[in-house]
Amino acid sequence: MTVRPDDAPTVSAVGTARRLQALTVAGWPLARIARETGLTAGELARALTATTVPVSVARAVAAFYTRHQLASPGLCGVSHVHAQAARVRATAAGWAPHGAWDDDTIDDPAALPEWTGHCGTTRGADLHERHNIPLCPPCKAALHRRQLRNAARERRALTRA
Repeated sequence: MTVRPDDAPTVSAVGTARRLQALTVAGWPLARIARETGLTAGELARALTATTVPVSVARAVAAFYTRHQLASPGLCGVSHVHAQAARVRATAAGWAPHGAWDDDTIDDPAALPEWTGHCGTTRGADLHERHNIPLCPPCKAALHRRQLRNAARERRALTRA
């Protein structure tokens, strides 16, 4: 019995997509990741939107991520133009950098990126604004709670006056 590639075991694509996104934020173009991992750019592009990926793709991306998450693409031979194009793509898509993910939660579909180190607090919401980072759901909730508290304070102040 032969095993076709379509029959290969698959895993959730969540962690693979997040790793690819974080690498792109850092300036790693998919073409370079593909070349280094032995995968095709098409396989990596599909991994960004798929619900599952072959185990071999997940492992290859995870290994590249482990080796290069803190590496400068420029110091590894990626041209400035290609690195900048990758960063622009990632910024436009609102992808989280590697520092926003914990190694133990990056594969968890329920996990959210920790953009500021204070997400879920009003300080986190302020940091999002200060650094022009799109608000994450926990910071949106914190900002909403702050607005409710401020409105309640204003109502109390008006009733006292």
